[in-house]
Amino acid sequence: MTKSFWLIATLALASTSVAAADRMNPADLRRINKARERIVPAVEKEFGPKARFIHLFGQGRGMLAGVVEEIPADTLGTDQLPLLAIVGYDEATGAVRVVSREFKYREARSVGNSVALLDGEGTLRLREPNGRERVLAQKVGGDLFPTAKGDALVATLQPGDALHETSVGIIDLKGRVKVLADGPGVDATPAISPDGKTVVFVSGRTTVASFYVTTVDGGEPRQLTNVGLENWMLFEAVPATFVPPPVSSHHMEWLSDDVLRYNAGGGAFWTLDVRTGKAAPDLGGEK
Repeated sequence: MTKSFWLIATLALASTSVAAADRMNPADLRRINKARERIVPAVEKEFGPKARFIHLFGQGRGMLAGVVEEIPADTLGTDQLPLLAIVGYDEATGAVRVVSREFKYREARSVGNSVALLDGEGTLRLREPNGRERVLAQKVGGDLFPTAKGDALVATLQPGDALHETSVGIIDLKGRVKVLADGPGVDATPAISPDGKTVVFVSGRTTVASFYVTTVDGGEPRQLTNVGLENWMLFEAVPATFVPPPVSSHHMEWLSDDVLRYNAGGGAFWTLDVRTGKAAPDLGGEK
């Protein structure tokens, strides 16, 4: 599989820091810069000089970008992220097109030839190629990650009002929702393998954010990383065995059915073998 990237999920995208750039795979950095060069002028033309794109969702021809109406003057809390308009970006040709001009979405992902749009109320809709929209699911928290076949997507579900009680589920294009993992606290940030059999996600059920693995049938989750660690062990110094969690599901890609590559923040990428739990910083790549 050609290396791709699901990068840039913060307001810092428009001005990648020098420190982060120094830690970034050169190939990834070139792709970020190329995306910025193509998307920034198109966003200004379509939405005005104050608008900024701050997220990339997906890859290749199906890549989407989230646009804010303007960068907030004051720093926002983690639960106060601005809602987005959505544009499409074809990485191969550089073409940019408007998907939705309304600033009402948390996330968007291409699913086959359609686009899944998650609004600020947690309603997930599917926009088909003919422009028609239909509701797929309610009470969706985010972290949309489509199957390779484009027939479903995994996501974080938020069935109640508690922000810190979430589950992981799979949603097919008929709107059927199946919960795959629902432990105490947060289960979130899922990704489904290219063969459609394996789902990895991040859970805080042991008090340290760790990767877990399950199946599309909802098998008993198995902890992959940070086994035996508890949060108090991180207070003074980070243990050498600690594996950082991903920034989000949009920063994750599969290099094979067994190996996941993800952005751990600050430009640092890691790889994870979802069979063995072996994880390591990814320092290689095209120069």
